[in-house]
Amino acid sequence: MRSAVLFALVALTLPISASAFLDAGLGEPVAFEREPPRATVRPASIALGIPGNGRLRHGVRFPPRGAGFFTWDPVRREVPNRPGRRWGTDRLVRLLLRVIAEYRAVHPEAPRVGIGDLGRRRGGPFGPVHATHQNGLDADVYYPRRDRRERPPTTAAQIDRRLAQDLVDRFVAAEAELVYVGPNTGFTGPPGVVQVLWNHDNHLHVRIRPDSRYRDR
Repeated sequence: MRSAVLFALVALTLPISASAFLDAGLGEPVAFEREPPRATVRPASIALGIPGNGRLRHGVRFPPRGAGFFTWDPVRREVPNRPGRRWGTDRLVRLLLRVIAEYRAVHPEAPRVGIGDLGRRRGGPFGPVHATHQNGLDADVYYPRRDRRERPPTTAAQIDRRLAQDLVDRFVAAEAELVYVGPNTGFTGPPGVVQVLWNHDNHLHVRIRPDSRYRDR
């Protein structure tokens, strides 16, 4: 009897593991678990207004570099791009990373993809370089160079046309709303999606559709 009591006292002093079971008094064991930590849920990004007159709420910053990409500051002409120029919606950042990963899987020998400006942390005017990029839906992607240098091409002749057209095609397949290409590049795509615009001979401009929940805000 004394041994049984001693065993019970020792058992009460032992910590109960998360996998232990307690009798609920109903003849069925009930799992005992510690309360899990509260998960931190990040609010979804919200693109307000339009790309040429808008704001960004709960933006996400694109990383400065990765295995398949580098970022380029078009003002300072250096890598990486400054943190304040790399903000977009969470959907835009995910799309860019997904397209880059798919592109790299198919072209492991290709140079890393150059990513330019996205937008400011809270959106709004982005200075004289951009008329748009104001609500987190736009990003500049530099065409890969034939010489594999990690910097924007200075002429259309420096572009690796095969790889660049593949990038254009992949953004179209990812359901980009708009892809601007330069007048001297000759890149093609579905009318209304792939459009020619001056000053885009060294990069393509990707725009995604706004989330329909916030389209009218």
